[in-house]
Amino acid sequence: MRWLFVLTVVSFAVAALANVFGQRPATTEAAGTGAVLRVEAPPAVRGGLLFQARFDLRAERALRDPTLALAAGWFDGLTLNTVEPEPTATTGEDGGVAFRFGRLAAGRTLTVYLEFQVNPTTVGRRSQDVVLRDGTRPLAELARTMTIFP
Repeated sequence: MRWLFVLTVVSFAVAALANVFGQRPATTEAAGTGAVLRVEAPPAVRGGLLFQARFDLRAERALRDPTLALAAGWFDGLTLNTVEPEPTATTGEDGGVAFRFGRLAAGRTLTVYLEFQVNPTTVGRRSQDVVLRDGTRPLAELARTMTIFP
């Protein structure tokens, strides 16, 4: 019985070292009409964890009103601590949030950093879709999910 207990504890430690329970970021990218969206964020996290999500918005043509729209899964059970750079406007959309930024010239990249903390009682899987728009016109879209372990 004692060896079974030790083996169980060691197996959890080995699984954590293999990133089974998250924290290491993954990068996904989508190219669209006139823009490229790249997201770097962990696909799995643990309760209480602080983590960063990085969004690179690359304009292949001038964007008058670049808007980063995040699904509700980015905020449900997560606490948003900071957004850098500061958006010019923030609005709620279908349970999610849209961040508007100033004009982005062709060939330029805007990097947006969001710092989150996972609420300790949050567990489960959530959709974290991301859409890059120019005003209301969608340019690039990513479908991603995040798993939150206790």
